[in-house]
Amino acid sequence: MEHIGSADGGERPDDGFLRRTGPPDNEVPVALPSTVLLARTDGAAVALVGLQVYSTGVAVSLAVRVRVPLTPPDALFALVFGHERSGLMLGVGFADGRRVASGGAPRNDPDLVWQPSSGGGGDRSVDQTWWLSPLPPEGPLTFVVRCPELGIEESAAEVDGSAVRAAAARVVELWPWSPPAPGYPGPTPPDLPPGSWFAGP
Repeated sequence: MEHIGSADGGERPDDGFLRRTGPPDNEVPVALPSTVLLARTDGAAVALVGLQVYSTGVAVSLAVRVRVPLTPPDALFALVFGHERSGLMLGVGFADGRRVASGGAPRNDPDLVWQPSSGGGGDRSVDQTWWLSPLPPEGPLTFVVRCPELGIEESAAEVDGSAVRAAAARVVELWPWSPPAPGYPGPTPPDLPPGSWFAGP
């Protein structure tokens, strides 16, 4: 990632990287109706319920459900949105071996962007959107989830990265792009057991 000087004399990421820090607000995305059950137990489930494809990346919709409310009432929200250090972790692996994950887990390519962008829910249902950039290469795009608090050990599922790239060709640009506001510092690295997928390649 290259940097350029800022008005206050410091450095900020170059515009090429800034253009990938979130869904472009100058584009109409292409929706892919991808529903993939990532993990399921007797009392919890995590699923991908849709992809919104842009020219620079993919907005991934995540659904988390529990059969019985957790204690306290906001515990599920805290697990999904990272308010708990050992909460739900979500990672992505590209067909070419690049990988990135939530919670500050190690990545093998510093230019990969993987961050939550919006969401909400209640005591038994939480929905969250994640932003992935750049677009994946041809081949399988692997999603990995882990949340011991919900009884979910590491579980993986694939979607078609080639379909994602094909959809990007149909994105509609509305007007020229302009840089977004500066981002925020990343999260603290998580505590992980030996051999965890989220510990890095």
